[in-house]
Amino acid sequence: RAFTDESLESAKQLLQGLDANLGGTEIFQPLRAIFSSPNLVGKPRQVFVITDGQVSNSEQCIQLVEEFSQHNRVFTLGIGASADRHLVKGMARVGRGVPSFTTYGENIAGKVLKQLKQALQPCVHDVQVNWSPGQGADTESSQAPLRAPPVYDGSRMLLYKLWSKAGGVGEKVTITAKTPEGNLSLDVVIGEDSFIEGEMIHKMFARKMIQTLEENFEKKDPAEVKSIITELGLKYSLGTKYTAFIGVDSLTNKESGMKTRQVRNQVAYGYGMDNCMVDSMGSVSRSQKCGAAPMGMMRSFFSAPKMMRSAPGAAPPGAAPPGAAPPGAAAPSFGSMARSFDSMKECAVIDGYDDSYSEDSDDEVTKECGVMSRSTKSAPTARVPQTNIDKIVALSSLQTAAGFFKEDSIVESLIGEKFAAFKKQCVEKKIEVKVWLTALIIAYLEKNFPDERDTWELIVEKAKDWLGKTDVIRRATDILS
Repeated sequence: RAFTDESLESAKQLLQGLDANLGGTEIFQPLRAIFSSPNLVGKPRQVFVITDGQVSNSEQCIQLVEEFSQHNRVFTLGIGASADRHLVKGMARVGRGVPSFTTYGENIAGKVLKQLKQALQPCVHDVQVNWSPGQGADTESSQAPLRAPPVYDGSRMLLYKLWSKAGGVGEKVTITAKTPEGNLSLDVVIGEDSFIEGEMIHKMFARKMIQTLEENFEKKDPAEVKSIITELGLKYSLGTKYTAFIGVDSLTNKESGMKTRQVRNQVAYGYGMDNCMVDSMGSVSRSQKCGAAPMGMMRSFFSAPKMMRSAPGAAPPGAAPPGAAPPGAAAPSFGSMARSFDSMKECAVIDGYDDSYSEDSDDEVTKECGVMSRSTKSAPTARVPQTNIDKIVALSSLQTAAGFFKEDSIVESLIGEKFAAFKKQCVEKKIEVKVWLTALIIAYLEKNFPDERDTWELIVEKAKDWLGKTDVIRRATDILS
């Protein structure tokens, strides 16, 4: 479908109706359905995979992406500590895309928009490396990975080459590639300062070679691949699927009886209290599956009848997962999901309104959380964006498919008194509202958020293409200064 305001609104409505809280992560079948659908002639399909979990068939997912990599590019984003890093990096690698990760407290909107920017812009491709062989062997099998990946703006390329001891390294390495501006040729000189002592580079080469063998040759010749991987693992002391480290204690335990000790286990973020339920009357029930929690946390949950204080960054028991809408409510907007997790350090969750809590205490909760608490007395009011990313997302959500920005009270709230002054100038000059409003938002983003350029760059670029009048932007910049 063509990208219009109608199709954009339709996509938003579809997102609001999606419910992905199904208790597991399934990627293989959706990817197969996407890859099997017809593709636009002459244009690769851009696929974005966003995941916060792990799958049991990561190898099959990676192989599926590689199978359809000729006409599809896959960009991946792993969210949180539970994301499968092997899956995220593997699919992007074989799908000729870029992997990215975000943790709690990071700007997820910036990561997503940066990947979109990389997908829309041409990359450096068909990279070939001519290793000056000197006196040594220069076989293709000593390079890892065998095929150089495409290079995107802001990314880097790592290639490894193993020379034999008998030969020299050569004096230079020649890199050739194709770019939108034409062919590229670059000579990298190998000097005395190019060498480092130790075997760290050798280990990195071995790890990359094992990865290449597993992804490209294991199906064709599993016995031979197993032999080579085992040899590399033993030679460079690497843990692989065929090699492992074994610790042997040379001392004999002469004491009788068994000794036990507690080993603290690191669990994924947000787990441990999933099955604990607190009802609206303040009573607490625990299912048999409820994991044990630190006593400090349990005391905080039992401390008040109708107010639960959540652990830093964690959701209350029985609540929807991060980003999900509460039952019966509309799904959150993109701006609300993109807010930094920093504002969730410690929040109070109020179930209904209780007269035993005074207005003062209710205000204190509101101040501490930085959000409006809900009660039966008053409905929450619209929150003015506070963080930079909140402001950028709030403004970008006003952009239409054509590129200009729609009118909204949030613009004047963010820009302040200078909004009215610029509006008065433009009305006197009979400049169309969408023209001067678009110019003002462009100038505001460029002036106030230089560090978040990756987040708003594509938005501003599209707005400028629609506007085409730099004099209006210049006047808006002047008045903001």
